Amino acid sequence: MKVRILDFILVLLLIIPSAAVADGVVHSTSFSVEGAYYLDDNKGYGVGDGGFAPISYDPEGNTVFSSPPDNGRDLGSGWGSAEIQALLTHRIVLPFLEGTGALTSDNNLAFSFTGALTPVSVRFEALAALTPIAFVNVFAGTMVGTGWDLFGLFHGMALNADGSGIPKSDWGFVSKSRIGGTFQFDLAEVVPGEWTHVVVLVRPELQYAFFSGADRGEAWLWEADEGENFNGFMFLGTYFLGYQMPLRLDTVGLLIETEQNLGYVKDLSPMDSAGWGSDYVQITLSPLLNFMLSETSYLVVLFQLRRERLYDEPSIFANYYENRSAAGTYWDFYRIAFSYSLIL
Repeated sequence: MKVRILDFILVLLLIIPSAAVADGVVHSTSFSVEGAYYLDDNKGYGVGDGGFAPISYDPEGNTVFSSPPDNGRDLGSGWGSAEIQALLTHRIVLPFLEGTGALTSDNNLAFSFTGALTPVSVRFEALAALTPIAFVNVFAGTMVGTGWDLFGLFHGMALNADGSGIPKSDWGFVSKSRIGGTFQFDLAEVVPGEWTHVVVLVRPELQYAFFSGADRGEAWLWEADEGENFNGFMFLGTYFLGYQMPLRLDTVGLLIETEQNLGYVKDLSPMDSAGWGSDYVQITLSPLLNFMLSETSYLVVLFQLRRERLYDEPSIFANYYENRSAAGTYWDFYRIAFSYSLIL
């Protein structure tokens, strides 16, 4: 689960508890554990364009694709996969450009610093966010991290550019810098009441990713992902519609996330030219439940569906992404994710 999702949930639920307050400055520290289980499927094999892939734990073996150095892949693992990470975040909120009206009385400048550890990587993140008016927030941040191999099976950081589809681990670092804004609205600000919290959030974000071991146009892997990252820009969108209640189940809603390449990466191999789909817009839909376990802890659970690229045969069996030809899209049950946080 990406930390930006957790950032968004914290802002959305207005969880800014204070461990220490001095001269209006709020300090808070939280410990979080995030994890996910990825449901298995056969990468859309046998599903038509726009169809929905069933969950399958019976891998489809590669019997048709063999083009050295790419010897192909089986579709599906037979067990799915899992991820977990631990995060420690310190947040500082300072009153800034405060006014006396309802729209400016809570104006602030917030800084957050996060250290994260996974079984294959470690990273540090810093984020600054300015709230100049009640329903608008602008932010900028950066992440720097490095990764390693685990048992020779799981890669934290690697180059994926030799045509085999087997990432080659390398020393170096990964950085991701981002800038964006958040528009958020709560109906309860207009219609006061405990049961009138209908929340809307829209968050566009521009991100630049960089791996020190990759040249322009070379793909790389980060934290055991699909290995189709590039040095370049991406546009990320986060959209949420939710309802908050004065109950243990504090919030229910629908989270929508989009990701797409920009610039030269988008034009590397477009879908309409039977390429692997560099211009593909990934969409993730997530029904979300937030449980307030206590005044200092909460649990977020997401059930996620995703629109994936559908490849034609036999290229769907290629292990290296450049050897696949996109033939449309399909939907699947992506993963079940959670985030548990404790305010220290």
